[in-house]
Amino acid sequence: MMTPDLAPHADIIKALAPLANRASFNAEFDKRTAKLTADTRFLVKMEIKRLAKPCIRSLDLRAKVKDDCRLYTYQGIDHYLHINGILYFEKLVERYGEYTFGVYEGMHEFALAERQKLEKQLLTPAVPANELYEPSEQYVTPCQELLNFPTRKEERLNYVTQIEVFFSDATSAHATTLDISMHGLRIRLKDSKRLEAVRPFESISVVFRSVERTSGITRDPIIYKILGVSGDPGKASIHLYREQGHEHALFEAFVQDLFRLHKRRYKVNLDNVEMAVGSKIYEQSFANNTPTLPVFIAKDAGGNYLAKYASVNGSTKRIIDYWTNEDKDLMLGYLLNAERLLKLATDNGSNPNLVVYSFHHVKDEKIYFYSASQAQLEHYPELADTFLSYGSRKVSWRVFRLTCSDVLPGAGVSPTSVPDGVSKEIDKLNKPPSPRLQGRLGEITHMISVTDITNDAGQECYQKRKLIKENIKHLHVFGHPRNKPPAAVEVFRHKDAELRRQTRYVLRTPVVIKTSSFSIVGFTEDISVSGLKLELEEPYHQRLNSKVNISFIKLQDITESFDLDNLQYRVKHINYDQQVLHLEAVSENESSEAEQFFAELIANNAERLPAITFEESIPGISSALRAIHAKTTPQFCAYVEKKQQGFLPAMATMNHIRTPWMKFLHHNDNLASVDLAWLYQDDALSEPTIKQSLKLLRIDPKPITTEIYVAYDSGVLAPHERLKAKWQYQLPSHKAKQQFIKHAQEQGEFFAFHVTINKALKPDLEKVEQELLYLSQHAIHKATHFEERMWDIAGCIFLSDISDEVLYRYGANSAAS
Repeated sequence: MMTPDLAPHADIIKALAPLANRASFNAEFDKRTAKLTADTRFLVKMEIKRLAKPCIRSLDLRAKVKDDCRLYTYQGIDHYLHINGILYFEKLVERYGEYTFGVYEGMHEFALAERQKLEKQLLTPAVPANELYEPSEQYVTPCQELLNFPTRKEERLNYVTQIEVFFSDATSAHATTLDISMHGLRIRLKDSKRLEAVRPFESISVVFRSVERTSGITRDPIIYKILGVSGDPGKASIHLYREQGHEHALFEAFVQDLFRLHKRRYKVNLDNVEMAVGSKIYEQSFANNTPTLPVFIAKDAGGNYLAKYASVNGSTKRIIDYWTNEDKDLMLGYLLNAERLLKLATDNGSNPNLVVYSFHHVKDEKIYFYSASQAQLEHYPELADTFLSYGSRKVSWRVFRLTCSDVLPGAGVSPTSVPDGVSKEIDKLNKPPSPRLQGRLGEITHMISVTDITNDAGQECYQKRKLIKENIKHLHVFGHPRNKPPAAVEVFRHKDAELRRQTRYVLRTPVVIKTSSFSIVGFTEDISVSGLKLELEEPYHQRLNSKVNISFIKLQDITESFDLDNLQYRVKHINYDQQVLHLEAVSENESSEAEQFFAELIANNAERLPAITFEESIPGISSALRAIHAKTTPQFCAYVEKKQQGFLPAMATMNHIRTPWMKFLHHNDNLASVDLAWLYQDDALSEPTIKQSLKLLRIDPKPITTEIYVAYDSGVLAPHERLKAKWQYQLPSHKAKQQFIKHAQEQGEFFAFHVTINKALKPDLEKVEQELLYLSQHAIHKATHFEERMWDIAGCIFLSDISDEVLYRYGANSAAS
């Protein structure tokens, strides 16, 4: 660090240090130091040269900043930095041209400034009620990336003993070990001035002077290689690694004995395991609830982009169903055609996206698909209003937002945070993908996030467009020809723990479902001894857990032993369009009439009834696609917990993307936290949106969707007054929405978001079982803490930016925003 006598010249030193290795340095140095004495000029120049020297020390800000730090590797050196730290680090490296001591010390100054700023905020007295105030801290929550955690090849044991280190110049220094593994060692020199002798990737010898003589290693040097230095100079840690070829049988036996004798609670370093479990808890909620369908893109033999795979959950199955024709063939390639994929994949913008409008036309029991992007509608201006007006009058009207993200190599690999060798189960989970799976994953170049942003108020708005009946026949230009079907997309469902008690079998047979007030005709899709899945010809408008009577029309013809009329079932699940039901047999005795019949039917026709299984065509691909989705998704999600003050955000996740709305989302320009107070701006009203939505989801688990509109004026000094938000219900008319948009654009910027609120599903402990088990063995209170967090999540709030679509919907000028 800079000495006190040079402090008055700090500005000159910081300005010139990045120029030290440039040809213009001497001239610039002479110019800026002309008024200094010769001695002072010499000292300043030496300090500048020192700051410009390459550095191998590892930065670790975990104990210095408030925000969570993540593993960040630069040129082979591992650092632990928070998001703001990573951005500032990259900025300093760009200035200096490489990682130097100037960058290292600049990062510590940056961390100190952040901490001092935080302490000042905490000490600032409360502002009187009649003056400006900051938003409540209860809405500020950490923000992290999904599945971003470090892994380790070996376990580390906290171990302190005295050693002597011998450098390549034949000098030695006394040091203390901090932790040890079979091939790694972390040490601290007693004399911090000796850090100058540390050279990157240099071999050194370590002699364990203080261990028992019976170990046989008190005089034998153990050869290590220096990987880097981390921490403040006064408490710097040197990271060492013992390479292959430097085996030492007695030393290895000594380390094994250490682990055998001392590997107990609170002795093993668990930092990375805690990071991993925390991340996986939220990834699980995200994957199970996200309304965005990830579709994975590859290139064919001709170099054209095509949709290859899709990863579906319970919420996104409705998108798959929408693009499925009457023969149950998936036509998702109509939405993601070659022209749209090429536009998205080759767009150099920070967040490439498209809005696509679509509807079905049914004729002779055949489904004809129509879709158009905003660019296509602009290409046919004479048909645009007719397409929007005619299409939005149909029940099948949908609006989709397509967002493209690059897929990085290796994104599909997500091992545990626990090293190999701990257990057979861990070894199995850490096993790399098979060559066949790697080959499939290697084909993936991009991921398209498909979000259904259809909105009832928006649909009504499009219906007001001018409909020219003579133009309807010309809408065939937006139709997808049935004789040119798209390439097949292979759909994989998230592989969760199997919760079904019985095997299901495919059987399609007509039924009549009856209640006291109505009856509906339908067909079974699959059966089990105690359950049914039905597809109805009309929507079912009753509530969950209601009882119904089922009559099996044709099945009654094949049996005289059972009465299959008015058998009692209970409704266990209703899909989004209310035409697919999951039923469970109601039984007052051990087994009902229905269960006895289907048990006999299945037993007698086991070879003829195809069983429904979830075997993957390529083992492991569903988990790999899920990992790619988590690491690549542009979707923002807030996880809400029920607290004493109400439903409040506990965590948010989002991968780093550059979009204009980031500037008001992040709290105090801190990328590691977000301020969600604007989502709670109606909390003072009788029925606030988030509170009422999560209460309603307890009764009906169907996802709740709405929109929120934001006016942002960066010119306002008070941060909480820069942003004004209104939920859709607060602007009940189209005119009110148009006035809000106009006022927002006049004062600053307008943003709009499609909001999906989902109830959190039951946690699947199997996903983190082995890591929780490992935690419980060494720190049971930490494992208990994470298990409680899994159950604390009450719901998820997903935001999708629809600013362009809303501006287009209401005829506003998008350029103004």
